[in-house]
Amino acid sequence: MTPAVSNPQQDVFSNDRRFLKQVVDGFSYNTMLLWLQERYFPNALAQLDVLRRAANYRTRWWCIPDDIGEPIQPFDTYYFQCEVSSGSYLWGYMWASVSATDPTGAPTTTTASDLLIQVVDACTGIPLFQDFANGGGCSANFNSRMLPILLSQPRLILEPGLVNVEIANRTPNTINCQLLLMFAESCKLIDEDTRQRDWKQAIASGGATNG
Repeated sequence: MTPAVSNPQQDVFSNDRRFLKQVVDGFSYNTMLLWLQERYFPNALAQLDVLRRAANYRTRWWCIPDDIGEPIQPFDTYYFQCEVSSGSYLWGYMWASVSATDPTGAPTTTTASDLLIQVVDACTGIPLFQDFANGGGCSANFNSRMLPILLSQPRLILEPGLVNVEIANRTPNTINCQLLLMFAESCKLIDEDTRQRDWKQAIASGGATNG
């Protein structure tokens, strides 16, 4: 019999079985769900196990639109491109339609299904979770879909690390909404030359704007 390992940071081996140290994070404290192994959430969470244990990834969240007060006009499509490090993973998302006004400017009701969503890896042109999706299927209902909504398998973002987002308003109303994309972004070393170049570009851009 293999002796117990005294170092808690190491894996424990017993009878040819490996027991990995439990990952303690926000997913571990979801008190709104019973742990039923045949349900979607535990299986999707198992797909994230490698990323949850990785030390060379950091959290990166993108809000689209960045300003929740920026509305999407009637029968219009909002286009946005977010940039992450190549080799990053999209692992989850959240979506909400917050408020709306009708053509007269009066407040009106809105639901997540009033809009369509598409998220595409710019490198391959392949949608990251499916083609244009009804927003109603991308919004948590605290029953079958909890916050955050997890992809069944994290999607790898290839070089150059660009993700194209389209949000289409299919109603005559002006709608305020927001999509939150959750990435595990690979950390990369930035050398001093790159740092100085980016710094000079930021100053030049700011100077042009102020001028």
